Amino acid sequence: MYKYSCPGKWWGSYTGLRNVYTDSQLDDQEAMSMAKEDIKKSSSYTDCSVTLLVKYKLSIESVKAYPDITKIPFSEPLKKKSSKKLSLD
Repeated sequence: MYKYSCPGKWWGSYTGLRNVYTDSQLDDQEAMSMAKEDIKKSSSYTDCSVTLLVKYKLSIESVKAYPDITKIPFSEPLKKKSSKKLSLD
């Protein structure tokens, strides 16, 4: 996660937080370079300052599946269009 600050075209600046995702281990210099490239692509500003905030590794592992998991449909059947006939009685 990084914080960015980009100068405005006429006045002020644009600031915010963004995340960069990668499959590989990066050192701080590579992470900084990747963050600068990311903000350049997403905002089209070329003169942004970047500050690294946190580097983390995310992993999701299923620990236990409970019986109610089977109640969640993996797909939904297509609904047939109902045709209603009009009567002039």
